[in-house]
Amino acid sequence: MAEPNLADALGDERYVSLTTFRASGEGVPTPVWFVPQPDGAVLVYTEASSGKVKRLRRNPACAVAACDARGRVHGEEIAATAEVLDGQGREVFAQLRRRYGWQARAFDLLGGLLNRRRRGDAVGLRVTGAARAR
Repeated sequence: MAEPNLADALGDERYVSLTTFRASGEGVPTPVWFVPQPDGAVLVYTEASSGKVKRLRRNPACAVAACDARGRVHGEEIAATAEVLDGQGREVFAQLRRRYGWQARAFDLLGGLLNRRRRGDAVGLRVTGAARAR
């Protein structure tokens, strides 16, 4: 069966709750910006050392749902898988910058001022819908 098209399912939403799973199976939701792709996947930008990246390297299963900036879900949860795109953080952030405009530029400036986000220490995540069982 075909994978769900996340880009279409999320529509014009601004945030998505990306839930990754600990070894215990407990879900850890995080609100993130995303960029829809023509093939139906979505891209997410994050720190290479973040917990979600560590969890996804161990288990690529995840879930996504439309949410607000604080992570309050208001959409249906969709089973998904994520691939860590090492070395592609800049490219993904460039796409975020085009989509989110001044908000992304402010985020980039603030991160630089606080020196919390070093260039090259970021990755992209390519999230696709999980194929549904028959």
